[in-house]
Amino acid sequence: MPIARKSMALTAGVLAVTTVVTAGAVGGAAAAQPDQAKGRNTSAPVLPARFTQQKIQWTACGADVAAKTVPGAECGWVKVPVDYAAPDGKTLELRVSRVRAKDRGHRLGSLLFNPGGPGAGGAADVADGNWQAGKDARARYDLVGFDPRGIGASGQIKCPDGAPQEPESLPRTEAEAERAFADATEQAQGCKKASGPVLAHMDSVSVARDLDVLRTVLGDAKLNYTGYSYGSFLGQQYMKLFPDKVGRMVLDSVVNPAADMQKVARLDIKTSDDAMRRYARNLVARGDDRLGATTGEIRSRLTEFARELARKPLRGADGAEFTDGALSTYLGTAVTDEKNWEPLTKALVAALHGDATAFDRFDAASGGESGGGKPTPQEQRAEENESVSMPAVLCLDSPSAPRSPKEMLATADSFAKQSPLFGRHFAWQMIDCATWPVAPTGAAAPVTASGAPPVLLVSYTHDVQTPLENAQAVHRQLAHSSLLLRNGQGHAAYASAEPSTCTDRAVDRYLVGGKLPDKTARCPR
Repeated sequence: MPIARKSMALTAGVLAVTTVVTAGAVGGAAAAQPDQAKGRNTSAPVLPARFTQQKIQWTACGADVAAKTVPGAECGWVKVPVDYAAPDGKTLELRVSRVRAKDRGHRLGSLLFNPGGPGAGGAADVADGNWQAGKDARARYDLVGFDPRGIGASGQIKCPDGAPQEPESLPRTEAEAERAFADATEQAQGCKKASGPVLAHMDSVSVARDLDVLRTVLGDAKLNYTGYSYGSFLGQQYMKLFPDKVGRMVLDSVVNPAADMQKVARLDIKTSDDAMRRYARNLVARGDDRLGATTGEIRSRLTEFARELARKPLRGADGAEFTDGALSTYLGTAVTDEKNWEPLTKALVAALHGDATAFDRFDAASGGESGGGKPTPQEQRAEENESVSMPAVLCLDSPSAPRSPKEMLATADSFAKQSPLFGRHFAWQMIDCATWPVAPTGAAAPVTASGAPPVLLVSYTHDVQTPLENAQAVHRQLAHSSLLLRNGQGHAAYASAEPSTCTDRAVDRYLVGGKLPDKTARCPR
């Protein structure tokens, strides 16, 4: 299945690459489903009662979930099969958390939450209050978070040497590409050896089946659910598998299951290029000519700088290199957020004058580790787990990564024609799936969810991680859906850290009263 990769976080002086799913996995359930995609047969036998009739033993949450919790938070475990095709085989336990509805007399059931990734766990977000839904929904629903299989406290998968990553210096020759593939393949094999059988069952179809087990043991006839980013993709997979079990479902920062990996990558390249143009236009409008007098001059100078770094990286006093790959990664992150523009310009000017440490100062100025405080041990573990969990999910869901050094070089050359600044960067981000040790099982296909009730799609008008085009495409695919747009730039529009009263009220009206907004509605900035 397709993916879009976005550089999101600046920590420890290094950019952490966050991967966002934007396309589909195969459908199917125990009974024939209306949405059939190319891929494996996903029919599964009926689950034994030991899964469907288990009782959650709720207790106080431990340190594996959150160091501090909100009042009333409680945690438990839910057992699921590793392989739904063989439910009598190995099992694993999912970590779940709950904060019960404030208005117990008018409780509507459970509202399950997935924060995205893939690779992000939701148990902590609910237990520590980082996610609390809107005011009205919080009153009427038990909020339930869970760590998906292999993630967080749910039996973490492991990569002793880390998951394969984009090479620091982007390969241009077949010999360089072969070395990159050899290193990535060795890392990927280490993941397989250390993680055990669950690595082959991290796909989104399996996680969607886990959602249905959670629904059942929580005692809900229908799944009420809010999913951000990858979580919106997961919700669509549930709709495909279990259309008759869909309750009130909010898909926020929407991903498109019909786009394949390379189409998504090209959309990400376009998004980054558009952001780069806005950044350059802003410099010109302010009369800042440190990088060039026109938008064309700025782009040309940075493009040539990338070529120079490919030939000869900058080298700091400690021997650390600043490469063309690092430049593309920093640019792709920084230009999408206006708050980063001024420190980005300072860093670029210094780097153009040979300062290899310029972007260390950029990290501090833009809220990296030195600027935003040192992460807690729990946060650091979660980040490390997410970095290996992403490919574990995505590479099973995604069949279209280049499969050889030669094919990757051809893809990178093609992408570079679209964008000399960002093309190779986005191509080589696919090396994890190109070398992953478990064969993919998914396929890109639209989800129509025939028989499912109407759902609510939510999107910022300017979302650089999951562009609005995704939400519009899914809105067309899901005939019975409404699309709520929040004006402005951001990611995850509902119940966000920067709340929108209009957005939260509209979503809560749907979650609590079942009232969808207009077919397409809009909330002001």
